[in-house]
Amino acid sequence: MESTTSPSITTFLRRHALEQPNRKAVIDSMTGETLTYSELLTATLQLKNGLTGTGISAGMRVGIVALNSLRNVKLILALAEIGAIAVPLNLRLNPKEAAANLADAETEAIVTDKTMLPLAEAVSAATNINIKLTLEDSEEGWISTESLQTESSEAGDQTKTYEPSGSTPATLLFTSGTTGRAKGCILTHRTWVGYGRNMAASIKMDRDDVYLAFLPYFHVAGLGTMLSQLVLGGTVVTLGVSDPQKMYQAIADHGVTIVFVVPGISGPFVDFADRDSYDVASLRLVISGAGMERLRLGEQVAERLGADYCAIYGQTEAGTKITWATLEQQKQNPDTYGYLMPGISYRIVDENDNDVPDGTPGELIIRSETVMNGYWNREDATAETLRGGWHHTGDTFVHEGDGLVRMVDRTKYLIKTGGENVYPQEVETALKTHPSIADNSVIGIPDPDWGETVKAFVVVKEGAEITRAEVDEWARKSIAGYKVPRFVEFIDVIPRNESGKVLKNLLAEHETTPDQRVIKSGAPND
Repeated sequence: MESTTSPSITTFLRRHALEQPNRKAVIDSMTGETLTYSELLTATLQLKNGLTGTGISAGMRVGIVALNSLRNVKLILALAEIGAIAVPLNLRLNPKEAAANLADAETEAIVTDKTMLPLAEAVSAATNINIKLTLEDSEEGWISTESLQTESSEAGDQTKTYEPSGSTPATLLFTSGTTGRAKGCILTHRTWVGYGRNMAASIKMDRDDVYLAFLPYFHVAGLGTMLSQLVLGGTVVTLGVSDPQKMYQAIADHGVTIVFVVPGISGPFVDFADRDSYDVASLRLVISGAGMERLRLGEQVAERLGADYCAIYGQTEAGTKITWATLEQQKQNPDTYGYLMPGISYRIVDENDNDVPDGTPGELIIRSETVMNGYWNREDATAETLRGGWHHTGDTFVHEGDGLVRMVDRTKYLIKTGGENVYPQEVETALKTHPSIADNSVIGIPDPDWGETVKAFVVVKEGAEITRAEVDEWARKSIAGYKVPRFVEFIDVIPRNESGKVLKNLLAEHETTPDQRVIKSGAPND
């Protein structure tokens, strides 16, 4: 059993306040407000006292409906110090969806900011939450956290009635919900400490780094990378919008060294026409998602920004990035996912959880201090995902030797056609190399003869043209005939969530019509 003395998130805040009190901890790029580690510890403990006075206590779920900001960081740390469970809410949900998530989490308090107040009002009304707080000036019916911090006692309060440990639940993050209803993942203080250790070991993040925190805290990448930087003693620059101009301004103003992007913002960021107007000499690393980006993104980062590039893969349930691949590894093999994070034990197994040989596709299963305790109030789903003491990722990987792995696809997206297995990602990779295809996604659809068949959704680059027959012909150059899409639907955009994952459940709702069938280019169909 884990000792109660294993470190919590705020254990490291105290350490940095002692060892480097004057180092900048958090900078709000929108307001200019800055706190050193000494100031951040004081503010956190003051806010902790104030929040306790409102009735927030250990174990209570507190919904957060707010943009990234310095005050949001203080809130998350103060809740961690109390032992309460932060529930950052996806800000793109409609009120009904948002209320369902907070109701599922049995949320008892809610915190918002001015920008997100309308959503928070709607959600709180639908869920009957009584403790309502705002990060800014008081609104009618809402209490300002800033007034709580001012009114609370000085933060020298070192005699705490409750002290969280590494095993204390710290956050409830909802899964992206790419295949259905989102589930709340219970992540402990140990999760975020382990996330920081993995970032230090893989991308060499340390106290000299300055991380631009614009990825939202309701996703594991945004929250985890921000908390990693604070665990490691570096500087966090908060930004509430994914605007390339503001991102470049923040890099120039604050000497940002690490930026984490996702599909949807990576292109506009790297392609930003006025990027040469800003001093980006401090930038050393750009991170994005493995298997989701255009093939030359890493090289463009190096050419245009003079920075290194790293591709990562992770999951909310894992509580961390699971793999990382360097730019050099990707140049040698564009499909690689690189190495597993040092803090992770892993296996690649068949449907009976037996290990498979190198080169054979199987499900990636992992063990780590970062893995979730389980899904909130979902005992059956928890037992299935964490069976045998291993987290089953649901993702199909191949071990290629020397510790390098490659993701084949999501197990749940596997297409079974005529007794053959087709992994959509393999087909997507073949199609994305076509000069006229901007984006694509592949799913399986019912087929009366073969059980399932392959359908591709294709976004054509602006000013380009491509026919279904040309899609067919291109695909056959690199993949087997049975893997080639039998249907192609041209659409304007591939639906993705905030972390860049394709919402294949939405694509599956599209009607497949006879005109979408591929008229073959002359090659045999199988």
